Amino acid sequence: MSEPVRIDRPSLRDQTLRVLRQRLVTGALVPGQLYSVTALAAELGVSNSPVREAMLELQNQGVVEAVRNRGFLVVQLSRKEREDVLQVRMMLEVPAMAQLAGRREYWDADPEFTEVAQEILAAAEADDVLAFLDADRRFHLGLLRLLGNEALVDVVALMRDRSRLFADRASILRSAEEHVGILDALRRADPVAASQRMTEHLRHVTAEWSGDPGHG
Repeated sequence: MSEPVRIDRPSLRDQTLRVLRQRLVTGALVPGQLYSVTALAAELGVSNSPVREAMLELQNQGVVEAVRNRGFLVVQLSRKEREDVLQVRMMLEVPAMAQLAGRREYWDADPEFTEVAQEILAAAEADDVLAFLDADRRFHLGLLRLLGNEALVDVVALMRDRSRLFADRASILRSAEEHVGILDALRRADPVAASQRMTEHLRHVTAEWSGDPGHG
């Protein structure tokens, strides 16, 4: 009889963190609302430990706050804070795409990113927001990682985690299609086009991602 498959704690913690991040971005975890570790653990079917570890990581990133003996409060970002987050992304990701255009690191990884771009589009067409967010995160952070600067990746990841998505299906589909244009500019080794494509993409993000429903 084969031994049961065991999931070690770091892996389980990472899976829990991924789910909680998705819920934060989609607004399933509501800003201003308090969540207990025990209730979240029961809902996710895990023990308290990975949930607590994941929430502490999110606290370090500034997206939740610990409330003594009660749980964690989801932080509500002001309009100014949301605009600042997106401005930082613009300042970092636009020149990064210009730098990546035509580099061998991208050429070697092109098939992988073409596949992820198709995942993004398929998720958008299926109206699967969680799959869309997962693939979108892998796409953007993966491209940045090709530049070999993990500090850059970490900062952009933090900025993304402080965003919220409240967009209609048409907007999500448009966003998905824009990933193909970004890759096209990178393949053509055109830094100007790569910058333009990323700028347009982030401008749409500015209009469609917000801190709460009804506030763009």
